Amino acid sequence: MAAFFCPQTEELSRQHWYGISYLRLSKLGKRYESESIDNQRKLIREFVQRHPEITLVGERVDDGYTGTNYDRPGFQGVMDAIREKKANCVIVKDLSRLGLEYIETGKYLETVFPDMGIRFISVNDDLDSEHTPLCDDISIPIKNIMNEAYCRSLSQKLRAQFRVQRKAGEFLGAFACYGYLKDPADKHKLIIDEYAAMVVRTIFQLKMEGYSQQAIANYLSSEGVLPPAAYKQQQGLKYQSGFQAVGDNIAWSPVAVRAILENPIYIGTLVQGKRGTPNYKIKQMKLRSKEDWCVVEKNHVPIISEELFTSVQHLLSLDTRTSPSEEVVQPLAGMLYCADCGRAMCRRSVKRGNRMFYYYVCSTHKRSKLCSSHSISQTALEDVVLRAIQKQIEMVVDIDQLIHEIGQKSIQAAKHRQLDMTIEEKEKRIAEQKEYRMRLLEAFHDDLISRAEYDMMRQRYTQRIDALQAALVSLRERRQALEEGAADTRNWVAEYTKFRKIDRLTREMVAGLIRRITVSEGKQITIQFNYADELASYQQMIAAAAKEVG
Repeated sequence: MAAFFCPQTEELSRQHWYGISYLRLSKLGKRYESESIDNQRKLIREFVQRHPEITLVGERVDDGYTGTNYDRPGFQGVMDAIREKKANCVIVKDLSRLGLEYIETGKYLETVFPDMGIRFISVNDDLDSEHTPLCDDISIPIKNIMNEAYCRSLSQKLRAQFRVQRKAGEFLGAFACYGYLKDPADKHKLIIDEYAAMVVRTIFQLKMEGYSQQAIANYLSSEGVLPPAAYKQQQGLKYQSGFQAVGDNIAWSPVAVRAILENPIYIGTLVQGKRGTPNYKIKQMKLRSKEDWCVVEKNHVPIISEELFTSVQHLLSLDTRTSPSEEVVQPLAGMLYCADCGRAMCRRSVKRGNRMFYYYVCSTHKRSKLCSSHSISQTALEDVVLRAIQKQIEMVVDIDQLIHEIGQKSIQAAKHRQLDMTIEEKEKRIAEQKEYRMRLLEAFHDDLISRAEYDMMRQRYTQRIDALQAALVSLRERRQALEEGAADTRNWVAEYTKFRKIDRLTREMVAGLIRRITVSEGKQITIQFNYADELASYQQMIAAAAKEVG
């Protein structure tokens, strides 16, 4: 930005004009016309040289700013110079440099500048308010309308282009998410940053092991691991974050940890378009509804598995019932429910002598006594749960061995038949519902039911048909995957067998294998295991395959 050459205290003369040039280049223009600012400057200076009554006392530049509003630092600098009586003439290359919004631009040209005694010159448009009042020039509003129409059209084209790119899985962010880098060969593709990816994997593993977000943040900070913003800045990126460290205290926060734990980008899913502006005139970003987000699955190389991500999301939902001050989350936290009222069980402690004892009670009983206590010792409960898990693991291991003995081909064949039977049953139910809907129409035509009854019952049948058809599509996709040789990897079996040698209850084990635990008043414990449907399905297939082999 050039300095002003006229004295600040000098009263501006009406016999001579002190001009300030205003130069603007949008982000889009910057992409295609890198020399545009220099071109504008050269054009204005050549104009001033031909007009000795004008002295150029300074310039203001907005490089990379849209012309759809006047909240630009460079233009506000122009207005400051005018108010401080440093300039009485504004010079631009053309009207579009001043602004692209019809109403606001017209206000400055027809009201603001004339009221302040400002001479306005648009070189390429051959406009000079000293010779022709701008309010009398019919071409000015026409040009402003044309500029705004161009801006609207350009905005629509860019929005459409961005939608296409997002749907194609092209990354459009200014900075890659922590754990990834922009591919040097293609900035719209993501590649793994091995160091940051290692940190991400550590965060997920610590969460599975029962660490709270605060405990994870403390651990990373103690190990000297830079948080995302500081790490990117260390890499030479001009990255700004809402979680900036203060002073030299560069530390991880539980908020930053949770943001990583909740981000599906680490399983290869790219989510874009979560925030945006309503239109080209409004620049404030707003959160869009989830229906408008662009989600592309399996878009890039994942850092963690989908199974691990799903387990962590389950843990995060459970941890809302635990104290945020706890460094380590108890193994059964968020899993326990009263069998009678259905409310969560809460953990309590009792000190006896020098020893501390822990137990769980019904939260309803604790608050209102409207339910019995269902009190049970933490030690006794964890012992029961551990033994139940060990038995479940043994059962899964036995099933896995039977699969190998019978043969994977036989199991797959049994699964084929099971899917075919399920598909056939769904098709029959769809046909039945459609037949019922047709009979309903006949009943309406025969005046056996009213219009309101017809509409209500037709909607009900249509909803059933839609649900059945959605289930049918999913079944056919599974059937097609089997035909194409996409063998069932039995990931759920691996989830069980990895805990085969563990002899103590851990948060990771509970979160990975158990969905819900209920406690009755008589201390009867009911455990709902994950993958129960898969286990039952394999048991049926093994039984069917064993009969055929036998």
